[in-house]
Amino acid sequence: MSNVGMIDQKFRDAARALESPKMGTEAVAPLLYDLVMLHRPRRILEVGGGLSTLYLLKALADSTARGEAERGLIEPGAGDQGGGEQEASLLDPAYHSAPPRPARLHMIDNLVHGDTTAGKVIDTARRLGIDAPLRVHEADFIGYADKLPKDEPPFDMVWFDCGTIEYFQHFRRAYWPLVSRNGGLILIHSLATNFHGQMFLSELKLEQATKSFSDFELLTLIEPHKRRQNSVTMIRLTGALHTQIHSVMP
Repeated sequence: MSNVGMIDQKFRDAARALESPKMGTEAVAPLLYDLVMLHRPRRILEVGGGLSTLYLLKALADSTARGEAERGLIEPGAGDQGGGEQEASLLDPAYHSAPPRPARLHMIDNLVHGDTTAGKVIDTARRLGIDAPLRVHEADFIGYADKLPKDEPPFDMVWFDCGTIEYFQHFRRAYWPLVSRNGGLILIHSLATNFHGQMFLSELKLEQATKSFSDFELLTLIEPHKRRQNSVTMIRLTGALHTQIHSVMP
């Protein structure tokens, strides 16, 4: 099953209305969609909403539907339908043996940024019928970590999109511990080509190199055609990672 066709024209038109040239997530938001389809998170935390929120909600809806279809493929007798038997051979029955946690996206945004489209997301998602997982926290994220519902963490994925070195460091102290150490993903927007972002990125690299080598993996991708809002740093927490070996060869 490919993802082709799941992002239809109706969604693209709705998403285009939320694009803001100053926020710079026109390429990152679709990347977030693909990462959700790949990683299958059920609890997502987003700090700084907008276009990315819509793509995350769409991905949660589509990955939920995809998971239900995959469970059908591994049921006895279901593999005879349209090549399903070959696809079912790739699936992990243990992963699909229990119903997944209900999908949830917690968005923290104080809605005061002059260029944000976060305030339009709720109505847009409702019109598209993908708003059910969304929980909006209209607040400053500083000091808000302990106000999140206690039964929601650990988060499987976090998207962090607000700047200054103080914000990055507060996120590291207060929110990083809320992310699953068994492969949880943290994605941070625009660290690579600004002074504050580079300071924080250097801190992370030094920490990884000296005392946390086994705790997280780190990669930064850059959009070289842009001067600002032009990168995404991806961190995978591995301190309690459980990776099962399924076969000798790929």
